[in-house]
Amino acid sequence: MTKNIILGAVAALVLGPTAALAADLPVKAAPVPVAIYDWTGFYIGVSGGGSLGASNQLAPTGDIYSLGYNVKGGLVGGTFGYNWQVSSFVFGLEGDASWVGEYGSHLDDGPVVGNPVFTSFTKENWLATARARFGYAVNNLLFYGTGGYAGAGVDAGVKNSGTNALIVSSTSTHNGWTAGGGLEWGFAPNWSAKFEWLYMRFDGPGFNTLNLGPGIRGSVPLDDNVVRAGINYRFGGPVVARY
Repeated sequence: MTKNIILGAVAALVLGPTAALAADLPVKAAPVPVAIYDWTGFYIGVSGGGSLGASNQLAPTGDIYSLGYNVKGGLVGGTFGYNWQVSSFVFGLEGDASWVGEYGSHLDDGPVVGNPVFTSFTKENWLATARARFGYAVNNLLFYGTGGYAGAGVDAGVKNSGTNALIVSSTSTHNGWTAGGGLEWGFAPNWSAKFEWLYMRFDGPGFNTLNLGPGIRGSVPLDDNVVRAGINYRFGGPVVARY
């Protein structure tokens, strides 16, 4: 009995300071969750900006009868699409349609006509694209490239240079392609702002012109550089936490 009491006392003297020291050690805090922006989901948005391009009017033989001219103006429209995020990579499909106020003209002083009485013009009324997107996300920043189909509604014609009276015109849909890139910033769980540049190249469907004579159709090639900014709202796809 006395032996047990002595052993207990020795153990208390040896282990007591160790237990007290362990009790004083700091406890490791639980990991703090880190918010990760999730780009997956359907989205809609609005955008606006400006465009600067070039156009011309060509004879069927390819000869020019105007020396080419710039076309420029503003645009505003809507966007819809879907993103799918895998790790830091984002894949998506996007479509948009915009009203466009783009216009350009030039005196018909080329080798075919050589008549400054006439002014050729090109006017773009609307623009639409259907594109694939591929991007790399750094949390709520998305760097992306994009490309696909582009279409535009275009008026082309000839005016009297002195009176500006319309002599002949034609309206057609120009089909083509587009490629470009941009940056999108997620400033809230379901909201993002973007800035993008797109280059567009359209075919030149024929149109009847006074200058070439009855029944002869020229072509009106057109290209565009579009710079625009926009805001998107994404359905679902909340910010997720990583520990």
